[in-house]
Amino acid sequence: MVFSELPNEIIEQILLELDPLTLARCRVTSKRLHELIDGSVPLQIVLEAGIDGLLVVGPHNRHLRYPFSSAKHLLDEIIYIREAIRKFMPRSVWRIPYETGPMEVSDGIICSVGAGDRPKTLYFWEMLAPMDEGHNPFETESNGKRYTHKIRDTDAGADDIVFSTGSDLVVLLERTAATDTGRIKYRLHFRAIATGGPHPEARLSYVEYTSPLSPEFLSETWFTQLYDDMVALLLVQDVQAVQGGVTVWNWKSGEVVVPCQAAIASMFLSQDQLLLVADPKADPPTFSNFEKMKTVVYSISKGRITHNIKLPALILRHPFLFTCPRQTLIQIPSAQVAGKFAPDPSLDIFALRFVSSHNSPCIAVISTQRLLDACNAAFVDQEEYPIDVDWNLWGPKGSRWFPPNSLSSVSERGIHGARMIAFTRPNAFDADDHIGDWVSNEEGDLNTPVILDFNPRPILQGATNCDFPLCRNTVIRDMWSWTILERGKEVVIESGLPFRAFVNKKEWPSLHVYLHSTALVSLMDESNDIHSFLQHPSMWNTGGTTE
Repeated sequence: MVFSELPNEIIEQILLELDPLTLARCRVTSKRLHELIDGSVPLQIVLEAGIDGLLVVGPHNRHLRYPFSSAKHLLDEIIYIREAIRKFMPRSVWRIPYETGPMEVSDGIICSVGAGDRPKTLYFWEMLAPMDEGHNPFETESNGKRYTHKIRDTDAGADDIVFSTGSDLVVLLERTAATDTGRIKYRLHFRAIATGGPHPEARLSYVEYTSPLSPEFLSETWFTQLYDDMVALLLVQDVQAVQGGVTVWNWKSGEVVVPCQAAIASMFLSQDQLLLVADPKADPPTFSNFEKMKTVVYSISKGRITHNIKLPALILRHPFLFTCPRQTLIQIPSAQVAGKFAPDPSLDIFALRFVSSHNSPCIAVISTQRLLDACNAAFVDQEEYPIDVDWNLWGPKGSRWFPPNSLSSVSERGIHGARMIAFTRPNAFDADDHIGDWVSNEEGDLNTPVILDFNPRPILQGATNCDFPLCRNTVIRDMWSWTILERGKEVVIESGLPFRAFVNKKEWPSLHVYLHSTALVSLMDESNDIHSFLQHPSMWNTGGTTE
């Protein structure tokens, strides 16, 4: 049987296996496919999610089994969330008390560690509006409101946490007693979210690790990262000199896959590649100065640095890397809009924050896929490691560099997919304003929230500037140029990664803001405010809204 003779039901199932861009191309190949795709709600869900830079997770034919009144309701929900985020208009704003220790946001869930008399208790909060009393299986009173959360008691403390609901995994980083030499010891515990006990797929319930950093410095900070079956621990000391090292484990086997590698900043680029800021010639941990630091790519399979990324800013003082958490599977039983979709990795961004020669913070936003493509292309021209990746071949169109004093407070979880939330000035990104008019020469506090969306698809579809009651949207397509000093010489940085800026019209008193596809989490002095764009499950069959 040829393709044209297949019934529409079979063709629909075939089309549901395609990515959003390929599906959009199929739509314009024939009248039959055009009508079929436009008339299929499951296919429209794939397309509409793709516009927002999201991919459907799991078998596509389960769309009609969502606990919505219909798949059409889910489609309407996706479009509503898109508009709500554009306008900074959440369905609900609610508050959970700040009585906990370390906190992490991922998969539409907030996970926090207890404090005070419950230091070994995990709290999991869904980023939804408070439930009605008749629908809440986990009732907890706070300031007269009820919240949806689960409590898991463990036998381990935690100074940092990362988790994945799809893997039923929460990783607890615990600092234990120092060794006789004064070096700090750590434990990475692999626990199941469902029980709080050891994860059944982990061969070891925890791994122990002694810090390689010199004990003569008192400050030691840590950053835990999770990517599929791998968990990375970055330890950094930043005083007059710099020490730092990253180690990676397979949490299922408990084996070390990357022995301590010199780095003062790190992140996963892919399942096989780490992006590091380090002195490539230093033995781990790095003991060097900022002038020797480079941005490099480390291959896990090859066990070595394979690429040297030549950035326009050669001296990266106090660097930090921010990226979106990446898990292979996301499943949240009630928050279906958040739980059935994941950011499209081809649109992912990461942010590099550093201090300029003027002692002002700068932020560079870089397309992850553009960088990976540049690394793969460089293999063709060179065979010896490390391979130099020429910035001019990909960087200007694959990045956006924000000058000093233009953005601040990009938090560790301020990036989700192609979006980033930060703080800026109220007049930033005015449509008739040039970047040079409002950045380095202007005084004022950076306390106005802005969402920067680097997903190019709405821009290619003709997105325009808009003014709403609560925020202002500006589309930025032009190349920017600004100058920094490097070793006494002026260096011009050009960048043109297009983006949309959603600038709120009110100041927020937040310390940090975490970003998710369906919610914002504002960290305050005494509470965490949840700005949720999701309808509550109790409203799914009624079409109502949550106050």
